Amino acid sequence: MSRSRSTDRRIARRQRGDALLEALIGSVLVALLVLGSTYTATRVALSQSHARTQAMAIAQLRNLLQETADTSPWCLGASPPAIRLRPADASLAPVDLPVTATCTTPTGITLGGLTISAPSRIRLSVSSPRLFGGVGTLVVGDSGA
Repeated sequence: MSRSRSTDRRIARRQRGDALLEALIGSVLVALLVLGSTYTATRVALSQSHARTQAMAIAQLRNLLQETADTSPWCLGASPPAIRLRPADASLAPVDLPVTATCTTPTGITLGGLTISAPSRIRLSVSSPRLFGGVGTLVVGDSGA
């Protein structure tokens, strides 16, 4: 009987150590799960912020193309007006971004002695990797395709 009691004590001590090791492993796994979830939530929030800012910039570039009756000065070297974006964080000041205009040269078609020239195509672009994420350049306009 005395042998079985000492054996039972040894087994109980080993099991206590096993339980502590299992609890430690479980805690580490839960910590990793929480860190992964936090990282994912942060990336989703950042992507949403970039998408919101991109949508605002695209809307302003489209509006600039639609509201401007004569874009030919932009093709001759004049700079289009800058657009103003408000960052998602309300504590940050609005940002004015310069707009770049890229124009294609007009092409002409001659049919039976009559020359018809196609209008030049214009594309407006704006760049800010910090606000837009990724490469950070947005382009709006005629792709020519």
